[in-house]
Amino acid sequence: MARRKSGVIKAPEARAAEGANDLQVMHPNLVAPLNGRQVTVREYGFVEGLRLQPLLQPFLDGLYELVSANSIPALDQIIALMARNKDAVLEAVAVAADVELEELQSLKSQIEGRNLLTYWWTANGPFFYRCVLDRIRAEREVARLRAGATSTLPSSGPATATSSESAG
Repeated sequence: MARRKSGVIKAPEARAAEGANDLQVMHPNLVAPLNGRQVTVREYGFVEGLRLQPLLQPFLDGLYELVSANSIPALDQIIALMARNKDAVLEAVAVAADVELEELQSLKSQIEGRNLLTYWWTANGPFFYRCVLDRIRAEREVARLRAGATSTLPSSGPATATSSESAG
């Protein structure tokens, strides 16, 4: 229904279609300034994630330790983890932003670097959490299966008669 305000009739604003931002939620793209231009930091695709996982395994192991200890680690803990794994993280950021690794390694601006890291984590943090949560689920399933298994050996079969008993 149209609304009247100060003598002007305005049409109601169109509501966003349900699911209109699904693509943004599923594949978030964030624009960040880098050396005087804008770059898009995107979420990894399936194959990229598989390719990067071995490189990022030390980072994932550290995130696993943080998640195991705190459930959801604080951002400063995650940034410290990034710093401890800076070579792998920078390579992963370069892939997500489609820039050369050398450009990131020579970046002078603390603000641009910090923003780029934050955008990278925003776009790809869910990927890392999924990797860690899959590991935790697998460990729990193994523990559950082991808890249900018996540790004693099954009893031996019935004794058989010896040759002297059967002869008698």
